[in-house]
Amino acid sequence: MSNTSSVNPKMSNVTEKDCIIDPAAKLSGLQNAVVGSLAGMTEVLIQQPTIAIKNAIQQGMPIKWAPSTLYRGVGVTMASVAPCTAIQFGVNGKLLSAFSQSGKHLDPIQRKKREDIVKVGCATIAGFTSAFMTAPGELVMTLQQNTGKSFRRTIAEVLRSHGIVRMYRGLDVTAARESFWCASYLALGPAIASKLHDTVPSFFGTTESASIGQQMSASATASILAGILTVYATQPFDTVKTVMQGEAILPNRSLPNSIATAQRLWKSGGIKSFYRGTVPRGVRLVGAVIILGQTKRILEKVFLDQDILASIS
Repeated sequence: MSNTSSVNPKMSNVTEKDCIIDPAAKLSGLQNAVVGSLAGMTEVLIQQPTIAIKNAIQQGMPIKWAPSTLYRGVGVTMASVAPCTAIQFGVNGKLLSAFSQSGKHLDPIQRKKREDIVKVGCATIAGFTSAFMTAPGELVMTLQQNTGKSFRRTIAEVLRSHGIVRMYRGLDVTAARESFWCASYLALGPAIASKLHDTVPSFFGTTESASIGQQMSASATASILAGILTVYATQPFDTVKTVMQGEAILPNRSLPNSIATAQRLWKSGGIKSFYRGTVPRGVRLVGAVIILGQTKRILEKVFLDQDILASIS
């Protein structure tokens, strides 16, 4: 007996275009990496002061409001963030491309549910991968802000006194934070925006017919919601990371690990100790979800329409 009678007619008309999970899946690894690098640098240039304020609060240090102080370490931040977001976008795009064609047999509703799960999974892996670049960059920036020393001198002191391993102090909590963070801005934000189009079409319009203004409204609302959720989910990891990295220059050959640092914070002030700097970091994360999301959307369209770097991908 033939199985053709059981085929859903809706599924038989699924095209390759229908199975593309995200525009990033259409771009090459190089194109996604460049988009990510540009998006990351844009976000840092706009929001570097919130990073400096957050770091000072988390370490119990006074906030120095001079612009030169707030932007101290912006060079190393950009230098570390650019390759990190390049890795995040590149890995995410490659994984999305690999999974794009595997849902052809599903009906539209099942395919949409699967796509949301795949997006979160791909973004989480991308975030974890980028932590190996993020951790040392943030450690140097934190020490620069604490000591006022130059980028080169800070690195030299850490390497001379403790070796390369000390540069990766706080890697485990950085990886946990980046996994949550990437899942938020690469997957959760867009998923919430799509849900808003589906559930409140009278205000946000539908996914297919929404005006530019409605798309921006849905994206901004989704970014705020995703950013707030991410702040509270990742703040403890970020606080432990910042405290650990701020101690990296200490002469001790053996410093407390992330669990011991978390226990110390708990004893010093309970749960509140983990949420120091929530306001400036919250402002930054909500802004970052918006900036990265919109920059990603704009640059992906430009790269696809103009075939930028397509010939060497």
